[in-house]
Amino acid sequence: MENQPEPLDIKKNMLYNTIGSLTYQGCLWITTVLVVILSDGYSDSGILSFAMTIGNMFTAVGTYSMRTYQVSDIKGNYSQRNYVAFRLITLLIGLIVIGIYSVAVSPDSLTLIAVFAYLLFKIDESFCDVLYGVDQRGERMDYIGISQFIRGVLAVLAFSLSLYLSQNIVLAILAMFPAGLIVTISYDIPHAHRIDDIRPSIKAEQAKNLLVECLPIVLEILFLGMIVSVARQYYANAYGSERLGIYAAVATPAVLIQAAARYLYAPALVPLSEKWNDSPKESFLPFFKKTLLIMLTFIVVGIAVLAWAGPILLNLVYGQKVEGYTYLFTNVLISTSALAVLYYLTDVLVICRDIKGALISAAAALAITLATMIPLEATFDMQGINYVVIIASLAGAVLSLFRLSHNKKLAA
Repeated sequence: MENQPEPLDIKKNMLYNTIGSLTYQGCLWITTVLVVILSDGYSDSGILSFAMTIGNMFTAVGTYSMRTYQVSDIKGNYSQRNYVAFRLITLLIGLIVIGIYSVAVSPDSLTLIAVFAYLLFKIDESFCDVLYGVDQRGERMDYIGISQFIRGVLAVLAFSLSLYLSQNIVLAILAMFPAGLIVTISYDIPHAHRIDDIRPSIKAEQAKNLLVECLPIVLEILFLGMIVSVARQYYANAYGSERLGIYAAVATPAVLIQAAARYLYAPALVPLSEKWNDSPKESFLPFFKKTLLIMLTFIVVGIAVLAWAGPILLNLVYGQKVEGYTYLFTNVLISTSALAVLYYLTDVLVICRDIKGALISAAAALAITLATMIPLEATFDMQGINYVVIIASLAGAVLSLFRLSHNKKLAA
């Protein structure tokens, strides 16, 4: 396209993407704290938590978990117009599927209304993900970082102000939707259009092919997400939701290090894809190893700093509610970091178009979760959840490395 913006170097992309995306995730976490502070009792917190859980399920279906596939399509088998159009299709599928599920599982009408209000917010967020794929493909992840920063700040302001004025959790959640939509219309769409044509266009055969080709990736991401959720759900059923609530209060902030690690390597996916498509592929492995080393260095430093600062911050935020449980935090950091490494390795397998290998690695990690959660949680209580995630993630990572090392195209 004419006047297409120049790509940024990978360091700037990493910086913008990590800061902006972490701000966004941090703002969403702040809403879970503010809902307790600004509400009477804990019912609004429970409703928001329920809505967020359903919203995360919608994201997996609505985005079809295909961002890595999109940005690694170096040969242009599908145009960005195809990806945008396909996203509209998957959003509709997600709304139907998760809408029916929400009606079936919501405990009351108020919660159901709150869920649908939150789904509006997630529809906008999921649509933006395909625009972020266009930005990432054009190596302009400063657009993503700025968008995420503004979107997060506006969302938390809209939520908190609405809840403070109305004392109505549904209105507070609903206020997040226009806050995000403003950013989508005024910033994300124009900037993505500078990089490529994003007017929706797709043929039925193309849509069918994408549905089939990317289904294993959806299952893979679903399995990776279940490593944590299944381990926690079993603990709640076996030992009570109140004890899981204590663990979750300690564990939730640690998710930021997992998110930071994933945002850190995201800018490397496009150049990594380009090196994979080079012939010969001699520069692929050195770049892969360098990215992994940077990621591991960040993780080690992050764990060292947060293991010291985390318990102090947890006591400041939650007070006596988590007193005596902050010892869990270090292993929570290790478990979330191990899972982040597994996400990176399976993303690399997708780049190599070993989608089967990515699915096998994720399925194996989930199988190990199912096999170890009962004895480990019975033996180590809350700490057992961490051990389950660590063991499962490391096993999946080893299997991913095995698949990568035996890739015939790489060997050639």
